Amino acid sequence: MAEKPLFVVEASKREHAAAYDEASDIYDTYEGLFFPYLFGRIHGLLKERFMPLLPAGARVLDVGCGTGQQTRLFKENGYEVVGIDISEGLVRVASRKMGEGICLVSDACKLPFPDATFDAISSAGSTVNHIPDYPRFFEEAGRVLKPGGYLFLESDNKWKPDILWGMASALAGDPLGYHETASEVIDHVKRPIHEGYPYIFPLTYDDSKVKLLRLRAFTLHELRRELEGVGCEVIAVYGAHSLTNLIPSTVMLKDRPGRFTKALFSMLKVVEDRAYDKWPINRIGMSIMVIAKKVS
Repeated sequence: MAEKPLFVVEASKREHAAAYDEASDIYDTYEGLFFPYLFGRIHGLLKERFMPLLPAGARVLDVGCGTGQQTRLFKENGYEVVGIDISEGLVRVASRKMGEGICLVSDACKLPFPDATFDAISSAGSTVNHIPDYPRFFEEAGRVLKPGGYLFLESDNKWKPDILWGMASALAGDPLGYHETASEVIDHVKRPIHEGYPYIFPLTYDDSKVKLLRLRAFTLHELRRELEGVGCEVIAVYGAHSLTNLIPSTVMLKDRPGRFTKALFSMLKVVEDRAYDKWPINRIGMSIMVIAKKVS
């Protein structure tokens, strides 16, 4: 992929930071079905699969800490944790929760830490999908991670049922609110099987205010390639919103889903909870999560 001009990269980052600054006061108030389930899966994996790999009192970096949800989880479990986020507003909220100095404003591609500082890195909340110069993100993560250290990464996934919902909505005049045309969805699918794609994410503030953000979905192949490029080997793969995405994501994102939607979601969730770490369910979620180890 050709590298984007610097001014485009920086403008995109400023746009994302400003959007989350504006949404910072309501960032923790999202209800609905989508985010509680996703962050429940992330927190469960961090506690049950990731933290047991780490030494007691490990130094952990939370990249894209937001309002500190995962940062606080590491802190409460006895780890020495630092969070960074590009949004001053989100960091301000995190600091109100945990005190000053734990979460800092920083670009994930310009980490203010020496080489081999951390025993572990966690990056969830689709942070990597917001970064236009994402190869720099991986380089920086590999630089500050100690040899033998572990990395937890969550990313929006290319291969998910939502592609079909996006196409159906586009052909019907976009009643589901994906904000994409049929030709754009076709372009996503026509790309090489291992190549992700750019897409529009509607960051919703309330029922009437939406900020459209330019993100990028990745494939597992791309994540593995980038991690291997900085000396990290993927050792586990998990999914979230695989079977539950038989419901369109834009419906799951609504703060007040209907009774039928909630009942269907509950049934799909029961099955997915038993299979999120098994092939092929762990490959087709809206989010794909990996644990990697730095081996060189």
